[in-house]
Amino acid sequence: MQITVDDIMAFVKVAEYRSFNRAADELGITQSALSRRLKKLEDNLGSKVLDRTTRKIGLTVVGNEFLPMATRMVSDFEKSLSDIIDVIQIRAGIISMSSNMTIADTLLPEVLGRFGDAYPNIQIRITEDSSPATVERIIRGEVEFGIAQIDETSPDIDFEPLIDDPFVMVCHPDHPLAEHETVSWSDLNGHSFIKMQPGSGTWGSLQRSLDDLAVSFDGRFEVAHLAALLALVGKNLGISAIPRLGALKRPDLKLVTRPLQSPSVNRVIGIVKLRGHSLSPAAEALQGYVRDVLSEYQSPEQ
Repeated sequence: MQITVDDIMAFVKVAEYRSFNRAADELGITQSALSRRLKKLEDNLGSKVLDRTTRKIGLTVVGNEFLPMATRMVSDFEKSLSDIIDVIQIRAGIISMSSNMTIADTLLPEVLGRFGDAYPNIQIRITEDSSPATVERIIRGEVEFGIAQIDETSPDIDFEPLIDDPFVMVCHPDHPLAEHETVSWSDLNGHSFIKMQPGSGTWGSLQRSLDDLAVSFDGRFEVAHLAALLALVGKNLGISAIPRLGALKRPDLKLVTRPLQSPSVNRVIGIVKLRGHSLSPAAEALQGYVRDVLSEYQSPEQ
């Protein structure tokens, strides 16, 4: 028996439209080619499936019994073909993504290492930026998705929270606060405090959380990047408050971190993408690795 998917699809379309003309148009073939496929199907089945004796096209008894099976076979074939295309696309291609700088410097290398072992032929274009800038890139369509913190909801984006990253006090081992097991925000008063410049999503969310507290962020230094802040703390030029994840950027400095309480302030980091936008199979696969690695990261309080 030499029945092909094309033969079965020809029968399904004629049964659906009850018209040779519409079925041929749908399949992109001529009516004569459609008729040949149907004749071949009937010859191989050894029975008629279409009733052509009336002005309207109908189904024979065999045709009515065969139609549900034929429809299922076509659907299964199309699903299998789609799965094969997805596999091919996921094995090669280019992914564009954005990440806030803390994730890019700490957890993202582990994500990319694992992903690269599984999919060595996929290229990844990464933009490191602040969380607000990452969200803007996604909205403008410059990247497929991002990893960032979201302080305000937007109708344009979907946010999948993955980690809850608490703020900690960071200081030099010789600083007096290093002797404390825990530190309250009021304990920071009177110490030289190193601030992040305005525009940082992390610093903005911290300030909003502490608006009602009498906390004095007095100090000589204001920096644009967390790496510079940690370097200054490493020289014992001041203390600061940073997300715990940020302390992983400079393990060589052996800085002291202490939980900040009264109140505890956290930032939430997760996957950000454009609402209603379908990602490429490769980007979907990469997101799976992002979920795995970020979910493995746990703060001591969790």
